[in-house]
Amino acid sequence: MERFEVAVVGGGQAGLAVSHELTGAGVEHVVLERGKVGETWRRRWDTFCLVTPNWTVQLPGGHYDGDDPDGYLPRDEVVAFLERYATGFGAPVREGVDIAGIEPDADGGFTLRTSDGELRANSVVLATGAYQRQHRPGAKTLPPDLLQIDIDGYRHPGALPAGRVLVVGSGQSGCQIAEELREAGREVVLACGRAPWASRSLGGRDIVWWAAETGFLDQPGTALAGPAARLAANVQATDMGAATTSTTARSRRWASRLPGASSARPVTG
Repeated sequence: MERFEVAVVGGGQAGLAVSHELTGAGVEHVVLERGKVGETWRRRWDTFCLVTPNWTVQLPGGHYDGDDPDGYLPRDEVVAFLERYATGFGAPVREGVDIAGIEPDADGGFTLRTSDGELRANSVVLATGAYQRQHRPGAKTLPPDLLQIDIDGYRHPGALPAGRVLVVGSGQSGCQIAEELREAGREVVLACGRAPWASRSLGGRDIVWWAAETGFLDQPGTALAGPAARLAANVQATDMGAATTSTTARSRRWASRLPGASSARPVTG
């Protein structure tokens, strides 16, 4: 049975960053990814783009090096960046390896049961990301013949049946999709959650620039009001077009109909 000092589970930006640091420290390790490098990004919809400027794409030993630092990377360029990053330092990634279970060993290490057999590691780093479980508020009250998909199932407006579309969730993803659908001529209802709103730019600078320059991004977790604040939604600052304001205004008139919604195709965001 193979044994490593460290096994990293997940080949996204977090797992690769850990791998970079372990490589630099000369620590023998392996990165296990059930799909491909950057798999979560690969599953985003066709026109997905980051909502933070390109200059914020900074990993240990690998920063954005393009010619549009104030732009927003589209899906495929995010994946390409991560692939270049992994190749650049020779990350020991094993793609297509699913983890069935992790069990502690009597000697203090761990045994990982994978689709490629068992292996052992003295330490395990879980870098599988957040928000991996689907959540469909009010879904049980909707008609059973109503098409319901989650973010991973959405690709583009043309893939949805004709008719109104209900987008549940007003975070970054929900608003991007709502804007895209409205710009495609669809009637959209956006059910708003608790995500706060802010202007994309202030004084000619992106809101993320202000968050960095004012020290907001440097605040430690202890500065939060409580543990629950760690799960608060990010500020909504998508700037896909003018649809944000009008779509949101209309959603406030329709959101109360969610428990008995009809004639709409929900997409949860």
